[in-house]
Amino acid sequence: MTSGLRVLVAASSIAFMVYCTRYAYSMMMPYMMQDLGLNYAQAGLIYSSYMSIYLVAALFIGFLVDVRDLRLVILTFLPLFAVGNALMAAASSLWTASLFFGIAGLGASVGWVPTTLWVQRRFPERRGTYLGILQLSCNLGFGTLGLLLPVALPVLGWRGVWMVLGVISAVWLIPITAMTKGATAPVRSDMSITRYLAEFRSVLRNRAFWLGGGSYMAASFAIMTPLTFSADYVKYLGIGEVWESMVFTVIAFVGIAGALVIPPLSDRIGREKALALNNTIMMVGLAGSAIARSFLSLIIWTVAVGVSYGGVWVLYAALVRDIYGSGVAGGVMGAWTLIGGLGLLLSPFVGGLLIDILGGYTAPYLLSAALAIISIPLAFMAKKLGPGRTR
Repeated sequence: MTSGLRVLVAASSIAFMVYCTRYAYSMMMPYMMQDLGLNYAQAGLIYSSYMSIYLVAALFIGFLVDVRDLRLVILTFLPLFAVGNALMAAASSLWTASLFFGIAGLGASVGWVPTTLWVQRRFPERRGTYLGILQLSCNLGFGTLGLLLPVALPVLGWRGVWMVLGVISAVWLIPITAMTKGATAPVRSDMSITRYLAEFRSVLRNRAFWLGGGSYMAASFAIMTPLTFSADYVKYLGIGEVWESMVFTVIAFVGIAGALVIPPLSDRIGREKALALNNTIMMVGLAGSAIARSFLSLIIWTVAVGVSYGGVWVLYAALVRDIYGSGVAGGVMGAWTLIGGLGLLLSPFVGGLLIDILGGYTAPYLLSAALAIISIPLAFMAKKLGPGRTR
């Protein structure tokens, strides 16, 4: 196995499990709500605990991988990811579930920023193409879970599923990462973290940073709505429980087509143009889902959402390096992840609040469609005003 393939397998394995377990909560949320006596806002708070810790940690992880060995940073945090998932099996209240999922979120903070940088360092000339391949593992992660959960839940229950996810994370991810070498050395290995942070202030003074982060936040809020509420939306439409995870499966596997087409296309037409195409498709899918009145119509509009899911995350990851180059790519991506994460945090809570108040799903989906469109001009302005380095 070549060094490039080993890097791709290790990074993809980490992303597979991180996204598998992240969206496991969304799929099992209705069952946990019933057993733990939670309302929608409280259920959203548990996910927000995961994301808040994940996002703050991702910021510092981004700083670290710019000046420290990337593989060692990943190996430091992966055990927490496995432990947190396993502990979710013992959750007995809102607060214990929030604590345990928060531990998982701390470990999961190495699941995106370091892996996207790892792949881009190893394949600098075709970053969109290979990031698209990395995205396949994310889609396969929760797509596979969507197929298995209807079978696993009646046998294991949601507690058993969490325990299995924790064990798999420990016995698979840690060894494969430890055995993989290549493209892990930082670009600025001679720089102290203190000096790096001092120089990073110049990035914060550039408007491109805030415009790009705002675009990322809007798109993150938008795509998180169907990923959070689709299972319960299906229940709302009166479909049997066996179909509740089907929407996630559609997003995941249709997203494979999006990941194989739109990110590679961005290598040819430019990242911002590909992002405009991707987020327009997202808007169409969300707006259509808002007015869906049957399971079939929801699935049809979800196809568009799935295509956009396949491209959205990796396009922003590649855009960071297009604008800022490789020297601060980890720090900027970590910071954008924190800013974009405000959308991920707000989407479950705001969406759940709107559902509790209005009793339906039209409002949160329409709000998300509007934010998907708003994200496009912000990305164009970020690319125009940034330094414009592509190496």
